[in-house]
Parts: sequence; structure tokens; C-alpha cells
Amino acid sequence: MSMIMRQARVLDPQQQLDTIMDVHIADGKIQAMAADLHIADAQIIDAKGHILCPSFTDLLTYLRQPGNAQKGTIASETRAAASAGFSTLLASPDTQPASDSTAVLELVQDRAEQAGYCQILPVAALTQGLQSTHLSNMLGLNKAGAIAFSNAGYDFADNTVLVRCYEYAATYNLKIFVQARDAALSNGHMHDGILATQLGLNGIPVIAETLAIGRHLQIMQHTGVSCHFQQLSSAAGVAMVRQAKAQGLAISADVDLAHLCFTEQQIQGYASQYHVQPPLRHERDRQALLAGLADGTIDAIVSAHQPHEAAAKQAPFADTATGMAMYDIFIPLLLSLQDQADLSLMQLIAALGKQSAAIAGLEHMGLTIGAKANLCLIDPHKCWQLTAHSQQSHGANQCRNNSELKGRVVLTLRDGHITWQA
Repeated sequence: MSMIMRQARVLDPQQQLDTIMDVHIADGKIQAMAADLHIADAQIIDAKGHILCPSFTDLLTYLRQPGNAQKGTIASETRAAASAGFSTLLASPDTQPASDSTAVLELVQDRAEQAGYCQILPVAALTQGLQSTHLSNMLGLNKAGAIAFSNAGYDFADNTVLVRCYEYAATYNLKIFVQARDAALSNGHMHDGILATQLGLNGIPVIAETLAIGRHLQIMQHTGVSCHFQQLSSAAGVAMVRQAKAQGLAISADVDLAHLCFTEQQIQGYASQYHVQPPLRHERDRQALLAGLADGTIDAIVSAHQPHEAAAKQAPFADTATGMAMYDIFIPLLLSLQDQADLSLMQLIAALGKQSAAIAGLEHMGLTIGAKANLCLIDPHKCWQLTAHSQQSHGANQCRNNSELKGRVVLTLRDGHITWQA
């Protein structure tokens, strides 16, 4: 297929490129970029007023399969991801059964390849069954395609097991993804503050995050393992990561989009769609997360996409499942962050492309001649309504359902092949 993206605003953090031009794509690669291109027999795509950028890499998503197919399937959720501009996904090991065997990793990758929307790079379980008691076969899982290891949101009761996991990973230069949560202190339903008291809900204090971050940082220093912290949620957590980086520790961190956009105030009226883990926190925490992203303390943005069936959110708030379906609303929310805390669109795209790819260990060439055409075309002015008909994810837990949204991906390319077209 030969196509020309005509007069797109080309944004490429790799080159700090922000200009209006034509881009020619053929044989799965970028063939030419210039102010005005004329190629015989090329399909012309009018991209005037649209943003053309490298497609995104998601460092944390929950695809549900194996198990929980009533919430979503690998086919449905990778299609939803493609509709948000993603071409590569790192799938959480928190499935049923957990991704602690080569058979599960192969099943996930095979089904993703059959669906054809996104490349899946598995993050395997750090411990058997995510039970935090016995190490998984990390080396064997790495040879089967796992690029990193995580215990998802499950804490370790025994520091000896955690140290052994990190020592093993350090020995074989394996990367650890950490969701830093103290299990006992996280036994609540929303941010621990005045609003939680008013609503009569058990609060989750910030120390549930910071205590765990401190623990993992110390064990990381002891073992020399490479760690990536996921879903920072608090100002204090950002400050700890900033200090650790200043001390020269080889760590990275991400934040999920919901925590950049929402606060505990969304829970007014017991809105269960905003019941997430870690919890949405105070506005000062949100501002600190934005500032951390702007100054480079936080390296990447993730979706933390967690689709649920309708029944999972239809109960008293404390009894509802945690998590939010994010792919359908991802681009409108992302665009809404422009100029907050002096964040530019270039920085936001870098946090989803160049920087997230680097954390995943992927080559990222951006929009350069000869590079694979992994691209997405965004119409930032497109107004549309999210409904059960227009959404792509199977998840019924859409926090902006029936809302008017602005901004949408109109085309996603993976190796030059169209994986999504609005």
C-alpha cells in the first residue's frame, strides 16, 4: 500500500520536529517527507489540521484473557487500543491463570497476532500465581518472550522472598515493574481525606504508596536490580522518585492518565466508575504528578486500561470492582492536558512513544525516512459522543459514557498496515 498523508502537522519527539508536511508511506516504511510530495498511484489522505505522530506504547494494560472474557477479550481490547493510537502493549500478568508459564505467554501472543491490531510484549508474573511466596521461572519466561516481571498490585508479606526475586532478576539482568502499594494500608476504597470521612468510606493514605516505594528502593539498591515504578499517585511519591533519580539510581516511573486528569472529587455521589487502585487523590497530588511529568521525574504515561462488565460497577461503592476502561476516552483526556503545568503536546507524545518504548527496550526511530510506519493520525478538533455503539472496548465502565468528547484517532498504522480507521 502506498499512501501520502497530505499536510499533516508532524510531531516527532525523537527529532523535536513540529512542522506541516506531507509524508509518503509504502512497503511498510516511511519513504519520503517534504513540504509537497507527488507520488504516482499513492492514495492521498487529507491530514490538514490533523496531528501525525509515532504510535504509542502502553506499559500497563489489562487485557483480561486468559479468563474473564466477560470483561473483554484480547481481540476486543487490542482493537480498542489501536483506536487510541497504540501499536504496542505490555500486558499485565494479572490474568486467570496468571502469566507465570510459557503456555500463558504463548496464548496471549498468539491471540494478539491473530487479531492483528497490536503487538503484545508480555510482562510475566514475578512470583508463581502472583502469590508472593515462590519465585516464578523468570529465566524461562524471559526466553519465551517476557520483557519484564511484575507482581501486579500484590504486595509481599515476606521481605526474604522479595529480596530473592530481585537478586535473581539482577543476576540475569531482568527488569522489574513495581506497583508500590502496602497491602494493609491499601485496604480501603478512596483517598484518605476529608471527603472519605464525609462519604463514610475507608481511606487509603499516601503512606501506603511511599512506604512501599521506600522499601523497593532500598532492596533495589541492595541487589542492583533495574526497576520501573508504575502508577505513581501522590506528590510524596513523586518527590521520592525525584530524589532517587538525583542520587543516580537507575529507575524510571510512569503515571496513568486517570490520575493526571481526575481527583477524589469525582467520587462525589459514590460514582463507582472512579473507583480505582491506587485511588484518585487530592488536587495537589494531581498537580505534582503533572509537574513530575513536565520535569522528567515521571518518564511515561500509561492507560492502566481495565475493562469490566456492567455488573462489576453496580453495587455499593466499596463493593465495586476497581479499574476504569480508558482506551475510548484516552485521546480526548490526553489533549485536555495540553498547557497544564506547562506540559506541551510534544512532551505528552514523548511520554507515550519515545520514552515508553525506551523503558520497554524497544527501538524507536520516530518519523524518519526508512523507519517502520508505526504512526497514528489524530483529529484534535473532532467532536463525538461516547455511546455503547461508538465505543470499541467491551468495558462497560466508561466514566465519560454519553458525554460529548473532543479529539479522536482517525488512523493507526502498524508497520504500514492500517489497524484502525475511524
